[in-house]
Amino acid sequence: MIQTDNILISLMNRKTYNNVKIFIIALTLCLIAVPVSRYLSPRAIVNGHDVYLAWLPLSVMLAVILLFGRRAILPILLGFTVTNLFYINLAPLQYSVLLFCQTFALFAACGLLRLMLGKRWRHSIPNKHIGLRIFWLGFMVPFGIKLSMYMAGYLFDFPVTISTYFGEGTVIYNVVDIQSLICAGLIFTMMFYYPLRMIINPRYAVTFWRRSVKPVFYHKNPLYIFVWLALLSFILVILCGPFESPVIAGYLMPLIFILFTLAISRLTYALISLLWATSALLLLTYNYNFLNGVESGHSLSFILSVLISFAICLLYMSRIYQRSEWLKRGWQGRALTDPLTGLPNIRALEDYLEIHPDAKVCILRMDNLEFLSRHYGIIMRVHCKRTIATSLQPLLQKDETLFQLPGSELVLVLLGPGTAERLQHMVDRLNSRKIFWNNTGLDIEFGASWGMVENGEKLHHTLGQLSWLAEQACGEQNVLALTNSLEAASGQTTERVLMLARIKHALEAGQFHLYAQPIQKADGSGYYEILARMESEGEIFTPDRFIPLIAQFNLSHRFDMCIMEKLLLWLRDHPSTQAGTRFSVNLMPLTLMQKEVATEICALFERYGVAPQAVVIEITEEQAFSNSGTSINNIQQLRDYGFRIAIDDFGTGYANYERLRRLQADIIKIDGCFVKDICTDDMDAMIVQSMCNLAKAKSLCVVAEYVETPAQREMLLRFGVDYLQGYLIGKPKPLEELRA
Repeated sequence: MIQTDNILISLMNRKTYNNVKIFIIALTLCLIAVPVSRYLSPRAIVNGHDVYLAWLPLSVMLAVILLFGRRAILPILLGFTVTNLFYINLAPLQYSVLLFCQTFALFAACGLLRLMLGKRWRHSIPNKHIGLRIFWLGFMVPFGIKLSMYMAGYLFDFPVTISTYFGEGTVIYNVVDIQSLICAGLIFTMMFYYPLRMIINPRYAVTFWRRSVKPVFYHKNPLYIFVWLALLSFILVILCGPFESPVIAGYLMPLIFILFTLAISRLTYALISLLWATSALLLLTYNYNFLNGVESGHSLSFILSVLISFAICLLYMSRIYQRSEWLKRGWQGRALTDPLTGLPNIRALEDYLEIHPDAKVCILRMDNLEFLSRHYGIIMRVHCKRTIATSLQPLLQKDETLFQLPGSELVLVLLGPGTAERLQHMVDRLNSRKIFWNNTGLDIEFGASWGMVENGEKLHHTLGQLSWLAEQACGEQNVLALTNSLEAASGQTTERVLMLARIKHALEAGQFHLYAQPIQKADGSGYYEILARMESEGEIFTPDRFIPLIAQFNLSHRFDMCIMEKLLLWLRDHPSTQAGTRFSVNLMPLTLMQKEVATEICALFERYGVAPQAVVIEITEEQAFSNSGTSINNIQQLRDYGFRIAIDDFGTGYANYERLRRLQADIIKIDGCFVKDICTDDMDAMIVQSMCNLAKAKSLCVVAEYVETPAQREMLLRFGVDYLQGYLIGKPKPLEELRA
């Protein structure tokens, strides 16, 4: 019991100490800020009487109340009492009435706002309840102060020097007086709020810099901001100068409004409010030029109305822009996040890799998850992915994260060295634990793969490759690597994965060599087909070893462009004295399905100065009769540019009589499966002869492949074949051995 009493006493003492501390701070600020604000308040002469253009002590009162709440009441009363005693000579009752008129309306309005908005009515300025704050603090408080002073002037007598403030002046004088209070409440409150808050808590100055100033100069276009500040300073210097010019005053003032309107999208509200308050104070204080030509109270009232109106518009426009930016960031966040798992999606991964291009992309596969989700439902799959993300989070370093993929996979992005070891540790940890769903342990096996998104390769291509590797890794091996480093790949991958690494390395290093196989007429004239050989670690690989993997992992575009550029380089260095076809080049099906690939090929030919008539483009029968709009458009664009189109492996798949009628090509190449037994199989001979007859009917050139015997040669020529290709005609040899 005694211990409890001691704790209560300690808490009460601490609370008393805090209250006394706050009181002293608030009183000190009021005793300093109120007289200073009264001194800084701009004035003018209306109908022979002195009038405030902005009564800044009201701004100080609002700022102090926003900072301290109800604990600011007594310091404000004491601060205004001391200020009034120092500047005005009145009777005690008159002092009391004046203090009442200065403060009561403000205290009452703040009390009403607290009742309507709750205990946190002072927070979230100016983001929330803008209309209520403008109405009560910006308009009702000034009208309340003026009404109370008018009633006081009606009931009590005040000295002539201040009697105009109590309703003795003209109507326009009282209008300007009310406007001065409105200006103080709407324009200049934040000018005192932010500095006073920084004085109370110096750490807020750092926060203010980080939130309101640093983003403007570091995250946005700093040149724009500096130019904007220079223009604002220049205009203020001219408008506040000692010289008088109605032309300058009339035409430069609107530029102030235009500048601040342009700054809404660049500056934060805090910075805008401070700059606008400072600008307005300078204009109202040094008004020789700004108020040039203002000879009546009506004109002055109009100018104050413009300033008040623009201040309200500036506040709302700034708030609307900030809200739109907040909503935009919110929608962007939703667009980059999977709604079920809460993990970043593939779009977020693309943005991440733009910032971290050297990051290692890992695919984490959950084998058997697809089957389990069909039994337990999709929410089980979501639960598994969330559990995995939670389990791996302690193992991730700074800026490393997980990304959602559809199906049974997650993307893990790792930074720094030791990727394989770290990933293996994560997989081992996941395999050693079970994930429970409704108290049932799920039998899930984990596997992973990793690699980098290389230059010239798109993200989704790499993810496809990694997905295949991760599926293979769910067997005996847990982690497989997709890397150009053959040393890193060997010893931990299968032969197929090693070949894939060799291919990627060859593409990167340009280790593909061009071979040429002759395609000739009966008289020996003709052209050559370009074939590729891959060199890796001193070993030469034929196309049957690497072409399937290139097609499977969507490397065809890189491969075809590599071969095409090597050929064009040779053609440029070995120009021919005779016009006509010199080579044919194959394009893989997936290459023609890439948008703008025809434009890319045409641009290559223009860059190297090679005529398209020198090269025949060979496409597969599949692409020739494809329903893909992209492929058809690319083929048509190539023909329009001047290329001749040859259909390779003709007759093996898609060809029929209806398709032959609408065939858009120049050459057909009869597949070798019809040629090799042509001398012994009457059916093959009839098929080849039928193809030749159809080709002649459409004025197509015919090429027969895999010609290996003289008998085949004679029969094909008799059927009407134009060109022959095969080991009988000539074997492939390096392109460098050809003479121009």
